Amino acid sequence: MTWRGVVEPDYFQFYARRGDAAMPDVSLETYERRLWTDGRFVVVSTFRKYGTTPVSVDVVAEEPPGPGEEWQHIAEVSLEGSEPLEVLSWEVDEGPRSLHEVPAGPLRLRVHWGGLVAGLPEGMTSQGRSEEHLALVVWPAPTAPFVALREWDGWPW
Repeated sequence: MTWRGVVEPDYFQFYARRGDAAMPDVSLETYERRLWTDGRFVVVSTFRKYGTTPVSVDVVAEEPPGPGEEWQHIAEVSLEGSEPLEVLSWEVDEGPRSLHEVPAGPLRLRVHWGGLVAGLPEGMTSQGRSEEHLALVVWPAPTAPFVALREWDGWPW
């Protein structure tokens, strides 16, 4: 089943987590990779600095097939724990935008970015519009290192 909704990123990021994990200190690597986790808390970078951004989440039983060509940037991380997965906006204290039952144990999280347009200040047109959208896919899998499956070269940093 697919959940479709929106997040409110700010300063080019939004979050996901398992359980009550809190955002730890992050490094430059967090932003260079566009996707970072300490195993429980996840930072997802956006090209858009702020504003409502469409996101979908799919929890699947096994690794999905390779991503379609419509996705410009794709990266994966592993998660640990036994709690549900929460997708959060910038304001973590406001609670989850969505809550997803996931299997206990290690998971793999793949994030897809689409609708990215290079050269837009803060990722938006002068009217504040952006076509950016993200798709998150989660499945049970052994812990593995970060990997970028596809890299978009339009990021400004």
